[in-house]
Parts: sequence; structure tokens; C-alpha cells
Amino acid sequence: MSQTLKSLPVDLAELCIALAAESETSDLKWFLDLDSGKVILVNREYDAAEWGGLKPEEIEGNPARFKPVPPAEPQHQLIDMQAFVAALTDVRLKESLELALSAPRPERRFRAVLGWLPDELEKWHSFRQQRFETRAFSWLSTLGVSVAKS
Repeated sequence: MSQTLKSLPVDLAELCIALAAESETSDLKWFLDLDSGKVILVNREYDAAEWGGLKPEEIEGNPARFKPVPPAEPQHQLIDMQAFVAALTDVRLKESLELALSAPRPERRFRAVLGWLPDELEKWHSFRQQRFETRAFSWLSTLGVSVAKS
């Protein structure tokens, strides 16, 4: 039997930012409110007044309502870069980026190559955003949630 997804007005851009957060950043904790669809950042600057008086311990202590957003997997960026390169049709750019990805500190070298090519850099950012959105939809579906059409 197929599961009916709960439709929530999730800010997809904000959820993608939360999904991009690295786990080493322990003072940043992101949560999805399954009642409202809000993405909540709990950190040192968290202001309970902005969230109706909701205290961090109430968020963290209610996993049925507030789901922790999983941190970014370190290998995702490299996987995304490899997928971007694989889809390129410009042979010279493809070779340059493959070389960058095979060198030490591949993420930095990848960005350095694209830094000289603003149009390609923009395509990379769009590609990366699409990959984050795909991960966001996938994670939401594991929670039984779909994004409400606005």
C-alpha cells in the first residue's frame, strides 16, 4: 500500500542550506518542524522569541515533531563534481576539471578552474543546487513529507 505524503510549505532553498551544513560544525543544528514545515536553525544566536517562545531544549527533546536535518556527507561534493564533469560536452574543460579532480585538494582546484569561466561556474552552481534539491526531496519523502505547491 502506498503512503500518502503530508504536504507542508517547506522552504526548499532553506532546507538545501541546512543539508549543506557540515557535521563538524557542532554549534549549528538544523531541524524541520513537521507541524509547520519551517526549517529552524538552533545555534548560539537562536532567539526563542522569534519562534513563539520555543526553547532549544523543547525542539531537541521532541523528535516526533522536530526532525534533525542530516548534515552534509563529505563525499557528496566530490560526487557532485564528478557528475558535473561527466555531463560536460566541452572536451577541453572536461579534461581540465578531470585533472583538477585527480589532484590533491580537488574541490579547491575544481573551483579554481571554474573561477576563470563565469558562465560555467554559474552552470556548476545550478547543477549543485539541483543535486541538493534532489537530496532534500528524498529526505522529505523518508519522513512522509512533500513540499506544498505555493
